[in-house]
Amino acid sequence: MLVIPASTTLRVAPTHVRLRKGTGGIRRDSVLKCEQITTLPKSLLSESALGGPLSPVLLEEVQRGVLRAIGVAID
Repeated sequence: MLVIPASTTLRVAPTHVRLRKGTGGIRRDSVLKCEQITTLPKSLLSESALGGPLSPVLLEEVQRGVLRAIGVAID
């Protein structure tokens, strides 16, 4: 499974997507670090680790963050 780690260290970066407390079930304001996308066996993840669904707008931001991380020019 592809995963993007989240951090509560709120540094601004072109590859970070900010999540407000409560989004997807997170307990604190956080950022997704799209430059650190990785794979993990699904067996290592608990249902709660997957969080809740993100809005289509946030999913688009994640997509842009991943594209920036791999060097694709975007608007």
